[in-house]
Amino acid sequence: MISVKMILFMIATAAFASASIGQTLEDDLSVALSKLDQGILQLEQHDPQSVVTLDEASALLKTVIEHHQIRTPGVYHTLGNAYMLNNHIGQAILSYRQGEQLDPTNLELRESLAHARSQVPIQIGSGTQNRIWSVLLYWRGYISRNTLWIVFLSLSTLGWAGCSATLLGYGSHTIRTIGIWLILSSLIPFAMLSMEQLRYHNSAEIVVTSKNVIARSGPDDAIYDPVFSDSLQPGVEARIIESRDDWFQIELADNSQCWVSTKSVQLVNP
Repeated sequence: MISVKMILFMIATAAFASASIGQTLEDDLSVALSKLDQGILQLEQHDPQSVVTLDEASALLKTVIEHHQIRTPGVYHTLGNAYMLNNHIGQAILSYRQGEQLDPTNLELRESLAHARSQVPIQIGSGTQNRIWSVLLYWRGYISRNTLWIVFLSLSTLGWAGCSATLLGYGSHTIRTIGIWLILSSLIPFAMLSMEQLRYHNSAEIVVTSKNVIARSGPDDAIYDPVFSDSLQPGVEARIIESRDDWFQIELADNSQCWVSTKSVQLVNP
């Protein structure tokens, strides 16, 4: 069970990091946290009213995010926790994913996301392509983007400075060689950032949030047959290949493809 103190701490450290937060935002956050506090207390007391209260808390937190544009890992983590406490696994994974996109190195977020994924009724194995991407982007959970940018800029600046000094007659052959190696080394963090951009920011990722979604072979309920014997359940993640009318063609983790209604899924980066 997630403690109220931990949730309050995450909100306090993440959402109030800026000193210019207005009174309206502070009031809205206070109401949302009070409702979440109430829902957790009811849940601990096995009060069936907790379902309604936690739904209200989730709605209030979403309002804070959307109305006040407070998009921080801590707020998304708290929203995901509220959904998870109410067994809304699809919405929880969506919120955790949105927080993880902002800060992949956040250990608590990664652990919450891993736990939520383990609760999805249908487990879809990773295909070869996704396994390769997982290996290439393994660093995301341990090295921040800012660190990579600093390393790239530092190495490239020093490298070009060394090469320029040599061309102007102020450096030796050794300095030029070191400069070239520094420039080449700077391409490593740049390549890492480029791969992340290609994988996560140039592709539309979705999470299934509706129950019993029938995946079809084409964009029509009446014409096309189901692709799988089982329906897709909340929490299944995929990548959009094509959009047509009210349908998405998606690719699942195992590289299988199908069509689903746009109403049954939500975008990780809307």
